[in-house]
Amino acid sequence: MTEPTWRHDVRTADGHTTIELTGEIDMSGSTRLQDLLDQAVNAASAVTVDVAAVGFIDSTVISAFVRANNTAATRGCRFVVVNPSAQVRRVLHITGVLSTLAEDTA
Repeated sequence: MTEPTWRHDVRTADGHTTIELTGEIDMSGSTRLQDLLDQAVNAASAVTVDVAAVGFIDSTVISAFVRANNTAATRGCRFVVVNPSAQVRRVLHITGVLSTLAEDTA
């Protein structure tokens, strides 16, 4: 079994879950990420995903974020991605989802 290329830390308080992601996330970790996001949006009233320490994402990660955002919207849960690194911000911008997922798109 290969070593994961990313880690996460989850904190929950007063119905708000913060997920801090670290590392490089690609299709090899996308199922684990989707499960993590699904669990969070189905249990919290607000979910913040901090990607400050993420250096790389691919289309499967974007898909996981969009799916989580859609599920959250259906449930009345707030979902936001914060602190994207320059590389992650660029990928989110190029794919057209930055303004949908990120709190501060400036």
